[in-house]
Amino acid sequence: MSVSATRIRRSVAALALTLAAVALAGCGSSASPATGAAPNADRAAAAQGVSSDVNLDQCGKATRTIKHDLGTTTITGNPTRVVALEYSFVDALVSVGLSPVGVADDDKPDRIIPGIRSKMGEYKSVGLRATPNIQVITALKPDLILAESGRHKAIYDQLSKIAPTVAFPSLNGNYQQVVDSEMSTAIALNKCDQMKTRLADHEKVMAELKAKVPTDDKRKAMFVVTSDKGFTGFPPKSYTAGVLKLLGIDSPLSDEGGDASVSLTLETLVATKPDSMFIAGWTDKTLAETWAKSPLWKEVPAVKNNATYKVDQNIWSRSRGLLASELIAQQAIENLYGK
Repeated sequence: MSVSATRIRRSVAALALTLAAVALAGCGSSASPATGAAPNADRAAAAQGVSSDVNLDQCGKATRTIKHDLGTTTITGNPTRVVALEYSFVDALVSVGLSPVGVADDDKPDRIIPGIRSKMGEYKSVGLRATPNIQVITALKPDLILAESGRHKAIYDQLSKIAPTVAFPSLNGNYQQVVDSEMSTAIALNKCDQMKTRLADHEKVMAELKAKVPTDDKRKAMFVVTSDKGFTGFPPKSYTAGVLKLLGIDSPLSDEGGDASVSLTLETLVATKPDSMFIAGWTDKTLAETWAKSPLWKEVPAVKNNATYKVDQNIWSRSRGLLASELIAQQAIENLYGK
C-alpha cells in the first residue's frame, strides 16, 4: 500500500488543542454577560464569512425569531440547557463558551474531537444522530434543541414540543452552510458577538493556511471514506471538499450529479485520476485494503505518486465545524507540502 507513513503521523490531540486555543482566544472577553453583546456594538453588522441571508438583525434582541431550514422559531432569553443532535452544533456551542447538556454522539463519545471535548463539561448521550432518543432528550429539560434539517425533519414537531428547536444542514451541508449555521446558532443563543469574534479568528487561521498553498499547484486532491462495503468520494459541493477548495486545492470530481457524495468503483476511481487522496476509515477490513492488492489500484495517479494519506474520519468527515475545518486545512497542507 502506497501510503507515506512519515507524512501521516501527527499528534491530532495536540494540534486540535493548539488551533482551538488560537481560535477561541478572546471569545466573550468584551461581551455583556446578560445579552452576549458588546457594549455599543453594531449588532446588525456583518459577521466574517457569513451569508447575507443569515438574520443578523436579530442579534441582541431579548426575543429573537430564528429562520432555519424547517421554518422559524421564536426564542426568548439566553438558552443554557442545549441539546445538540450533530457534532457541528457542539462546535458552535463551544465556540461561544457553552457546553451542551445532551449530545447525539452515536454512543461513542470519542467521536467528539479532542479540541472540542476539552472545552466541554459532562453531558448526557441522547443516542444516535440519525435516531436520537426522544425520552432522554425530554428528561434533560432543554431550553433549546439544535437539529439536523435532513435527518430530523420527520421528528421536528416532536422536538419542538420539548423545547424551541432550530434545524440546519450538517450531514450534507457544505462549508458555507456550516459557517452560516454556526452564526445562526449563536443568534439563537444570544451570543452574537462571541461568534463574530470566533469567525474572525477562523477567517484569519484559514487565510494563513491558504497562503501556504502554492498558487501554481494544479494537482487535484480527493477526499474519500472507505468502509467494508464501499468507497465514497465527496465532490466540490460537499463540506470537506469545500474546505480544500477554500485553500485552492481542487477536486477531480464533478458537481454535476447534484449529490453530496458519490459511490466509486475501482474502475471509476482510476478514470477520475486524483493526483492525491485523503482516505478516512481505512482499516484492514475495508474495501480500500482489498483494492490496494489489485494491479488496477496502482494505476491511480495518487498511488503512483505515493500521495495517499490516511486521515481521521472524526475530523475530516463527522465533525463539520470550524475547528474541524482548521484541522483539515492544516493536515492537508502538511501532507501535500510538508510542515
